[in-house]
Amino acid sequence: MSAAKENTAPLRQATLLTTLGKGKGSKKRTLALANGEELDLMSSLPVTAEVLEAMRTRIIELEDELSQQPPTKRARTSNANDAPDASPAVAGPSNGSSKADEKKRKMQVKKIFDRLKKECKSDAVKFQGAPKTIKIDEVYSEAEFDMLFGGKGHLIQPTPTNKPKSVVTIIHFTSQAHIEAFFGDELKPLKGNTWSRGGIPQRAFGVGFGGYGSTFSKSQKLGSVDVSIQSMEVNYSKNNMKCSLKIEVMQQGGYNDFDYF
Repeated sequence: MSAAKENTAPLRQATLLTTLGKGKGSKKRTLALANGEELDLMSSLPVTAEVLEAMRTRIIELEDELSQQPPTKRARTSNANDAPDASPAVAGPSNGSSKADEKKRKMQVKKIFDRLKKECKSDAVKFQGAPKTIKIDEVYSEAEFDMLFGGKGHLIQPTPTNKPKSVVTIIHFTSQAHIEAFFGDELKPLKGNTWSRGGIPQRAFGVGFGGYGSTFSKSQKLGSVDVSIQSMEVNYSKNNMKCSLKIEVMQQGGYNDFDYF
């Protein structure tokens, strides 16, 4: 046992000297003993009661000096290694993620509105007084769908009282407030084209008995007209991630089919 204790001291001294040597420079490192003698810390130290007492005293002095430092300096000194990991990891990613989601949502909403704007101007959508329904199909992950439509419009299903376990989500946007809340800043004026009604019998010269006959008129583009969104229905399936939007639009000054009843 005594041999083991004799070998422990040199080993610990060697480890201490290696650690001190890493920060060794021109500054002389000494330890003052109670009798006034100074020992070089960069050389081998005798393990005596006087040396241990001097080291204990010096450690207490350093702790007292550290405790008397101003809070800012003390925090900078004691937590220097922890500082780089402290602040960015807490607030940074959360704010960045929120802004990224907001930007992504605006891009998706803009994509829907640009598609709607293009369809309203196409020759396939002929405004002749009655509302028109434009269908847009997209594919969204469940997270993307929630980001776009969560908390918007009027949820039809699933609800606690209507198919609560359904994998198909149905949302209706039936008011101007619903439409504005969904599109936000992307909601801009829409334009379409009015068309004459085709299929009206017309008399034509040179056809039929006596040189006269009947033909049917063709629908013709008449001009540009302002268009507004009346409602929107959203159907989303979690199984195939397909999202179908049915957007009802109507020309300004047009009529609703119910006006005839």
